[in-house]
Amino acid sequence: MKLKKTLTVSALTLMLLLTWAWGAMAATHKLTLAYLPVKGTLYVAVTEMFAQRVKDATGGQVEIVLNDSLVKGTQLAQSVRDDRVQLATILAGYYSATNPQFGLSQLPGLLDDLKEFKAVFYGFWRADLNKMLDKTYNSKVLCWGLFAPQNLISIKPIDTVAAFKGKKIRVHNIETATLVATLGAKPTPMPASEVLPALQRGIIDGVFTSSAWAYGQAFYTVAKYVTLWPIATILPFPIVINNGEWNKLPKDLQDKVAAAGKKVEEIAFADYTSKMEALPKKWASKGAKYYVAPPDQTKLLFQPQNISKVYKSFFERAQKAGFDGKAYVKQAEKILGKDLKY
Repeated sequence: MKLKKTLTVSALTLMLLLTWAWGAMAATHKLTLAYLPVKGTLYVAVTEMFAQRVKDATGGQVEIVLNDSLVKGTQLAQSVRDDRVQLATILAGYYSATNPQFGLSQLPGLLDDLKEFKAVFYGFWRADLNKMLDKTYNSKVLCWGLFAPQNLISIKPIDTVAAFKGKKIRVHNIETATLVATLGAKPTPMPASEVLPALQRGIIDGVFTSSAWAYGQAFYTVAKYVTLWPIATILPFPIVINNGEWNKLPKDLQDKVAAAGKKVEEIAFADYTSKMEALPKKWASKGAKYYVAPPDQTKLLFQPQNISKVYKSFFERAQKAGFDGKAYVKQAEKILGKDLKY
């Protein structure tokens, strides 16, 4: 009888210990992260990796619930600012009209490849964007990622500067819109969900977008020409958290979340090149022609008469936003040893 009683007490003790341990492991901070359902992109891959690494780093105490239907792409930053959601993965290009700092990598001829991008990004741009997001959107940046190369995907070849004339092209940022308009094309903004139907119906002739996303959405069934023009080729995106929500986390969890974000950013930047090298072959396997704009066309594209309006627009918007756009560009040029004519 005494043995049975002892075993019963032991069993109860074990159950209590297991219950306590489970409670300790359960999420004490459940946070919602809003993002867009652009499947097959690095944007989604980085977002999902971030959520998992935060969970692992905090032993499950911080759980990030991903939601891709809660907020429109043009409202992601505002939704975090107003604490409608705790976190978001922001499409920076959507905001360059009102927050010109985001548009630096979209200026033609300034950042031509990943090496130049990283030099400027870690030279000063990243820190400045973080400050702007804190001040304007009440947000703390936890990590940055990169979109796949922005390619021009079209129904007919647009492989020369002259071929832009008369084409209706979907764009997602004001710098690219200004540039293609100067080349004689008609920039046509539209939500990502409408792009493929618009190509199918001939409403647009082409689209500047992430080549990974376009491939995942089977754009190759309609558009057989993929051209890599050096136009807003590498675009960054931040994962941010509302400052108030961040301050609710204990210091030890803040440190773990920040470390997870830092690691995700390192992986995202390190893997970018290897992951992107496979894309041209993927497009080719679907019967699409992948074309890289040659030096003579790139040189023509970057002539002052073609890019001057883009820079003028950037400088004017920068002035309205309260910073010196020319000094901003000069800072990047100094890092890269460039002296652009615009």
